[in-house]
Amino acid sequence: MLYLIKLLIPLLLLTTFIPNTTQTQLTVAPTADVTTQKCDDSFGLQRNVLERRFSTKTPYRAIANYNDTSPIYNGCHPTRIWSIIRHGTRNPSKSVILHAKTRLVELQSLILQQIKPPAHLCADDLKQLRRWNWDHIEPDDEKLLVAEGEDELIELAERMQLRFPKLLPDLYNPEWYYMKYTATQRTLKSAQSFATGLFGRHRIHAITYPQPLKRDPVLRFYKLCSRWKTDVDKNPETMFNARSFYAEPAMQSAVEQVRSSTQLSDELTDEDVQLMYTVCAFETAWQRHKSPSVWCRFFDVHSLSALEFAEDLEYYWNDGYGYDLTHRIACPAIADMFATTDTPGYRANATFYFTHSGTLLKMLAHLGVARDERPLTHKDFGKDRLWRTSEIDAFATNLAFVRYDCIEKEPQVLVMHQERVVRLPGCPQDDDLCPLSTLRRNYADSVERCDFEALCQAAN
Repeated sequence: MLYLIKLLIPLLLLTTFIPNTTQTQLTVAPTADVTTQKCDDSFGLQRNVLERRFSTKTPYRAIANYNDTSPIYNGCHPTRIWSIIRHGTRNPSKSVILHAKTRLVELQSLILQQIKPPAHLCADDLKQLRRWNWDHIEPDDEKLLVAEGEDELIELAERMQLRFPKLLPDLYNPEWYYMKYTATQRTLKSAQSFATGLFGRHRIHAITYPQPLKRDPVLRFYKLCSRWKTDVDKNPETMFNARSFYAEPAMQSAVEQVRSSTQLSDELTDEDVQLMYTVCAFETAWQRHKSPSVWCRFFDVHSLSALEFAEDLEYYWNDGYGYDLTHRIACPAIADMFATTDTPGYRANATFYFTHSGTLLKMLAHLGVARDERPLTHKDFGKDRLWRTSEIDAFATNLAFVRYDCIEKEPQVLVMHQERVVRLPGCPQDDDLCPLSTLRRNYADSVERCDFEALCQAAN
């Protein structure tokens, strides 16, 4: 046996270093005439259908509010803004990159080796599938902001400036603007792109930023909470509903649909379907001007919706309403918001933070946004729900609190999520503006009783 292993090692090393395109040419030998392959055009999904079902990999363009009209409220004018923004579209994790370069290449070969390719694939689809590779991306490129992510933040800044031109002047002044990002490339580049949208590319080098922190107490508070890491993030029970959903008929039906569309009934696993969905999402998000990823061609609406729901369950229980502790620990960020909007002369008039999905979801849950009447479980697929990460936590997701000073009434706050007005629980539901005093009273515990250290002290 050892002798055979010694003989095989050089061969394995040789194939490891063959370029990906060469591997494909050696292993794929389709016998069908793919240049004339006709297809079932009804199977393909439109881009707008695809892009709104990618969970946290949804590109912001799919949900952005392109109405940049200034909100006007008689007798009131905006004086301060506090906004927290998720980074834009990025590369996937190292794990996804490695699996795409290995397992997905295997699936690519298995599909193209079939004597009769799947009927729904057109000649162009097969051509795209043959050319597909991830030679352009390496594991070290994980989670880096991509060009689409830069555009998302530039365009978001431009629209916000059009809505609030006096509040967001196009000349940078450090006494007016305060911007901060976490110690990651994707939030740094997002901050710089947002600044480009406000001030122009030639002015962004004048901007000063505080020293970024890996475990920022406001921008990434959960990184400092040992109890949350133990009781929620590393707790196997947190994933119970997401795991259980894979045994439900709806998800089994989705997996069978993808097995049928690939004609890989015996080879395709649940993990393979998840990988295809993830690559479909990232590749489609990266390119707004090109056709969606060829891997999206293997999904129908039901299977996409099922995979989206599985991710909704994961984020609901890990970052949302699943555990009280998860959203309670967002109080430092809420307190920072009140300090900025409620304290004259505090810091700057325009505060912009650039952070991550985990921060935004916990804050939304703390505020009571997208809260369903009952906890979301693996039995709830197909039911109407407010918790849809494709809508509430896309790339470049944003939350803003705008203070308005008024002539005949107390200061008011306009709350916006994804550039749309949100009427928070406890605020007037027939008015866009919420009195600042009402807002402060509703979230008094977040400010006056935010004992983060006590909340996060791990049990002995």
